[in-house]
Amino acid sequence: MHALWSSSRSRTMSAVLFAAWCLVSAVHAAPAPSRTSGPSTFSLEHALALKAIQAITWSRDNRRIAFVVNAPDTAENTTNQDIWLWDAASNTCRALTRHPKNDYAPQFSPGGDTLAFISPRDADDGKPSIWLLPLTGGEPWKLATFIESVGEMRWSPDGKSIAYTMLDTLPKQVKDWKKKKWDHVVEDEIPQYNHLWRIDLASGKQTRVTSGKFMVAAPEWSPDSKSIAFLWNPTGAVDDGNLTDIAIVPSGGGTVRKLGALPDGGFEWSPDGRWLAWAGPSDWKKHVEKADLWVCASAASGKPEKLTADFDEDAQTPAWNATSDTLFFFSQQGASTRVARVARTGGGVRLGVDLAGEVSSAPVMGPNGRVAYSLSRWNQPSELQIADGANAMPRAVSQVNAAAAGCAFGATRTVRWTSTDGVKVEGVLVRPPGAPERGALKTLVQLHGGPYQSRYGIGFNAMAQFMAARGYQVFLPNFRSSGGYGTAFMLRQRADWGGQDWRDVETGVDSLVKWGLADGNKLGVYGHSYGGYLSAWAITHTTRYDAAVVSAGAPDLPALWAQSDTHQYRAFEFEGFPWESFDKWRRSSPIAFIDRAKTPTLVLNGEADVRIPYPQAQETFQSLKFLGVPTEFVHYPREGHTLREPRHRADWYSRQAAWFDRWVK
Repeated sequence: MHALWSSSRSRTMSAVLFAAWCLVSAVHAAPAPSRTSGPSTFSLEHALALKAIQAITWSRDNRRIAFVVNAPDTAENTTNQDIWLWDAASNTCRALTRHPKNDYAPQFSPGGDTLAFISPRDADDGKPSIWLLPLTGGEPWKLATFIESVGEMRWSPDGKSIAYTMLDTLPKQVKDWKKKKWDHVVEDEIPQYNHLWRIDLASGKQTRVTSGKFMVAAPEWSPDSKSIAFLWNPTGAVDDGNLTDIAIVPSGGGTVRKLGALPDGGFEWSPDGRWLAWAGPSDWKKHVEKADLWVCASAASGKPEKLTADFDEDAQTPAWNATSDTLFFFSQQGASTRVARVARTGGGVRLGVDLAGEVSSAPVMGPNGRVAYSLSRWNQPSELQIADGANAMPRAVSQVNAAAAGCAFGATRTVRWTSTDGVKVEGVLVRPPGAPERGALKTLVQLHGGPYQSRYGIGFNAMAQFMAARGYQVFLPNFRSSGGYGTAFMLRQRADWGGQDWRDVETGVDSLVKWGLADGNKLGVYGHSYGGYLSAWAITHTTRYDAAVVSAGAPDLPALWAQSDTHQYRAFEFEGFPWESFDKWRRSSPIAFIDRAKTPTLVLNGEADVRIPYPQAQETFQSLKFLGVPTEFVHYPREGHTLREPRHRADWYSRQAAWFDRWVK
């Protein structure tokens, strides 16, 4: 059966690739690279097949790591999640589960002989439950019947219970109405809250731990199993992200106590149970702020203490050492990543080993001091990495992306230039495979999203390598607002979208042309999200680019304020709501200058995108069409801000390449 499934999946991938190839060929027949006996070219098939690693967790005896591999499934046009296991004795990784439905969120029992995970594998309605898998052999079995979907779960350190989150149950009458299509939605109404539950493994009894008008996420047991900490938020809405706090509740239920924290991501209990640590800002009223490292005593009298006030970079979710006196976290340093450490009592941050790559998870500390995380380098897609200590260089122990890792990649390096205001700016430059180090090449400018705290590093970049394999040099500038270059660089001037950030980009392109690295007559520009916005800005402020792609890019910022799911952040950014500071919103809106556009522009957007909603893309396309500018608009059904379906992603990659092949000559 497995062989038949693999054959079907292979045929489906071939069909997807054939359709994408036809799209590219119909637009422009690019010359095929000459065949050699060396490594293969990084292709669309390689890009679509890339796997991601997440949910890394150690067994208590340090002998194993469980993790989740997200693998594109072209047969089902989705991404499938399976649980993998790394074994220390053999230093090998293998898939533990191979189910057509997702298996995720692995948790070892304290004894290490059983693995719990979440899956909807037996549910026709798609509701996930908790499953237990004996690691000594046997099939997974369902722990219990749950009345609603299980969201997250954690095994208690004493092994007696599992804490989990679950949505409140809708009244039967409401469920019956929905079945009859009485399913109207009242904006801002919250029909179901997500709350914390606990199941006793001996008796199977399920006990509700929290209740009320707030959302629970990311539960974590205290080391003594007496308390559970979690992320608290009044609504769970993206727009209320600054209201997130860390709360603690007795494991049997009781009073919920908030710490007064503002976590950017997760948090960690100290091994001795006396402290909690997290990374986050200081002021909930500021929607753009440096992220510091914080600790708070778990006792009732505990108050948050900032540890990195004098550190001029953002902190990220930390990990504790075994003695609970030191915290480690990853720090963006330019285009690279270094391991940073700071004492629990404060003091200076010490920078350690340069990982020469890009991490995609927080460090996960094992009981013996070894550290696991997912990391990529410019010529190595993400793999599970293990370091013998927090400040040691890691080694890759998985090979989930081995097929792509054997390709010939474009050499990647950093470049630096001086912007219009005298500030040094850095970017990443990817040359086509086999290209000489010098020489002016046709160049695409790839602009990152975010924008705050985001940046392009020297990790693996699939889109840049895909374009490089087609003969383009790709320039990835880390313009103003990028992380890794100091707090002032990241915070920049408010309400300056399309201002100094764009001048940073343009001076970078000017420098490449001046240095003889880029051909100024063969340029393209593209990006997604904020990168899509800057691409829209580009076509309304210069004609130097032969072609552009605006992917999920907003041209009309006053309209975006109401259409998007992020209202408060944008009002903070532009120093008032649209009716209070309209001129600032309009001044940064590409639509205000759209009559200047001449550049052939491809417009892409997900139809279900709530961050940059579909009408924004329509506005760009219709304006360009009526102005007589060559344009094309492609929208993807069911897709949100990030494309998830492999067939849509195949089109997204191929269509952009075809557009540049057509116009950048």
